Amino acid sequence: MTDPRVPLKNPLLAAVLALVIPGAGHWYQERKFKSVIFFCGILTLHFWGTFLGHGQPVYSHVVVRSTPDSPQYEDSEPRSSFSWGYAAQAFTGLPAWPALIQRGRFKKTDDTVGFLDHAIDEQFVGVLKLDEGLESSRRAVTGHLQVRPAAEEGSRNVSGTLTLDESSIDPENPIREIQLEGPFRQGRKVFGSPWRRIACSIQAADGAESFGEIEGSVPRSFLNWFQAPRDNEELDRMSGSLARQFDVASVCTWIAGLLNLLAIWDAAQGPAYGYGDEQPPTRTDEEEKEEEEPNEKT
Repeated sequence: MTDPRVPLKNPLLAAVLALVIPGAGHWYQERKFKSVIFFCGILTLHFWGTFLGHGQPVYSHVVVRSTPDSPQYEDSEPRSSFSWGYAAQAFTGLPAWPALIQRGRFKKTDDTVGFLDHAIDEQFVGVLKLDEGLESSRRAVTGHLQVRPAAEEGSRNVSGTLTLDESSIDPENPIREIQLEGPFRQGRKVFGSPWRRIACSIQAADGAESFGEIEGSVPRSFLNWFQAPRDNEELDRMSGSLARQFDVASVCTWIAGLLNLLAIWDAAQGPAYGYGDEQPPTRTDEEEKEEEEPNEKT
């Protein structure tokens, strides 16, 4: 039974406000102390979990790999499954709802996967693959990547250079700058990883046929990876780099959503045990005896 002394006003509106922003429903009801407690407590827990997980704990879907290649290279929507952890996170309100927008952007066909429409000038982390006669070699490298679309309109080829960092230069073959020419692949524009996959052919110095390729990643825009669907490879990367910290971060965001679910109920129904639920008082033996004595005298 609700407490008649608690001003619930419009309970439905209060519940909606509490869902959108934790504590907003209670502020509307002028229950300001509870409003501040819910707002600070729930959002602090949510954003602390997001900080611990490097912005990665909140996502609505996990991409299922259907081919040996990375799902980032699929131009149509990759197959994905719902993340049940998001069922709790969604109750946090606005801070968790960008995942729904990113899901909608992720579902669209991405024409940029096999076609470079703008120049790239970014840090590169990946693998250098060289085909030298009958032998081939692979080694991890880092450097600065600069590529641009080919001059021919409608061409999917690119040209550019990869300037290796000092730590990536091979002492036996001290080449610092690698020429890139030919087909280029890049990952989907919207994907739940701060790193965007790329691959490009290496051009021989004499202009002959390519003899290798680079494959790795360049930074992806924050607006294109934050709360977007991600694959198990990205989740494994986060678990490997953060270990249990990533699990703790995810649990914090789940608890924040579930706590706000209780706050929504409180905004709609008021305190769980309000005034008016008390049982009527029972008379004691002494009170009954005092009532009988005047009757005997009369």
